[in-house]
Amino acid sequence: MRLFFYLAISAFFCGHSSFAEDIKPGRIETFQFTQSKIFPGTLREVTVFIPAQYDASKPACVYVKTDGYNPREKANLELAIATKQMPVTVGVFVRPGEVPAPIKGTAGRRNRDFEYDGISDNNVRFFDEEILPFVAKQYQLNLSTDGNDRCIVGGSSGGIAAFTAAWHRPEAFSRVYAASGSWVAFRGGHEFPTMVRKFEARPIRSYLTTATHDMENAAGDWFLVDQEMDKALKFSGHDYQFRTIDGKHVAGYGENWQEAMAYLWKDWPAKVKAGPSAPRAQEILLPGEDWKLVAEGFKSTRGASTAQNGEVFFADTSADKIHRIGLNDEVSVFAEKTGNAHCVTVAADGSLYTISEKSGQLLRYDAAGKSSIVLDGILGHSILAHPNGSLYVTDNDAKKPNNGGSVWLIKEGQKKQVDAGIKFATGMAFRPDQWLLSVGEGHSKWAYSYQIADDGTLIHKERFFHLHIQDWDDDAGSECLCYSQEGRQFIATKSGIQISADDGPTQVILTVPDRGRVTAVAIGGKDKDTLYAFCGSKIWKRKIQQHALGAWSPWTKVVPNKL
Repeated sequence: MRLFFYLAISAFFCGHSSFAEDIKPGRIETFQFTQSKIFPGTLREVTVFIPAQYDASKPACVYVKTDGYNPREKANLELAIATKQMPVTVGVFVRPGEVPAPIKGTAGRRNRDFEYDGISDNNVRFFDEEILPFVAKQYQLNLSTDGNDRCIVGGSSGGIAAFTAAWHRPEAFSRVYAASGSWVAFRGGHEFPTMVRKFEARPIRSYLTTATHDMENAAGDWFLVDQEMDKALKFSGHDYQFRTIDGKHVAGYGENWQEAMAYLWKDWPAKVKAGPSAPRAQEILLPGEDWKLVAEGFKSTRGASTAQNGEVFFADTSADKIHRIGLNDEVSVFAEKTGNAHCVTVAADGSLYTISEKSGQLLRYDAAGKSSIVLDGILGHSILAHPNGSLYVTDNDAKKPNNGGSVWLIKEGQKKQVDAGIKFATGMAFRPDQWLLSVGEGHSKWAYSYQIADDGTLIHKERFFHLHIQDWDDDAGSECLCYSQEGRQFIATKSGIQISADDGPTQVILTVPDRGRVTAVAIGGKDKDTLYAFCGSKIWKRKIQQHALGAWSPWTKVVPNKL
């Protein structure tokens, strides 16, 4: 039977006439893993395939298989390694966990749906931080930690689990084989096609299949959703292949395995590269321009704002400082002992204003960094200078956690409440045509839109901008907002920078290299075309096809965005 298997698949590896004598049997090791902190209390079987060609002096590539071990994959790996369709690769076959019942006569808690169909990063952290280091230590193996040297595969729920792992950590897994992936509504998987369309393309190479008579149940229709993923990956320019197979659920997994591996490992060790992303992202991003670290070591970067010359100012709230990013990207201290300024804004005349949740003071700074008090007694979260000379401030009443957010108009040294009832009011931005104001609601998935009346008050309030929420979060966490001169709104959120169309929906989501929460966002630089992402202790930048907007900007007509 084994010989028949080799003969049957040898045609695929044409040009390798000596493959039969090159096939060398690897060894199999099996153990029970019970030490997970990510999935506490679980028990699972793990099987390890160590190829005969393994050389401890070189990091071996890694093949992770969800749903455990099948002997046919040992034969697959032995042949693929012998024919050099795959590099020397250690296989790690991991069964889903179960929390054993503490009493007899009843079932344990099955963890497969929780681990595999959940679209959080739990599973990839489990593989990357727990299982693979344990395997390496247990069997004294030199395993590569580079995602370019790692492949993850699975079928059905194991298929979406494989893709989810690569999606969240392409630096851990960049090659995916998913047969009849369960992109259905078990635990949010049905949102994946939309996420693929909105997020910037990632360096992942995928081989996906579906079956003409695939599964259908309360969670969805696999044949339809798999095709949705196909179209989404194509739309966003991802590196992938998709096959429709005549048959039922997970049909053709074994028959297509060789083709999948040949595609996934082609040109190795060349790096898997990200595709060009979706059309709306291509209107914002520049080819070849990626994130670069500007500076790090801050305590709490907040509330950025851009000056007319392109310099960017921001608060380091916990450090009680205001910093300036110069046109050469040098970061310097602009002011100290700021009353724990939480946000800064640059007015039309070049003055810099700050607000603080701690001191209750609204301060004005001149070009030399000297401050003066404009207003006292307002514990503000964010501040925004409007071209008409007014200032807007958001604050939050801790005694009203569900609706304590307000917006204040500061005019001629006086404050006036112009809205209330926001769950948690955060950053603000005005559109280039200056008649609409956006206000972030940090504890929801929304940002508000208002019309600015002639007297500066706010009317026509709508929960207008719809934001993406990560699977493990309860809210989008919108914080700082800014507009580009071209009319695109950039919102700092837990998911990264979400870029909204003028009619409300998020069209593009940019994540920073370490996928950290973005607490502030600004566009500035010498040519006013550099996007800055502030992430607590770090600041990132990248050149884009959009330009800075500020209170110093002239009125600019807004053209509706494309869908």
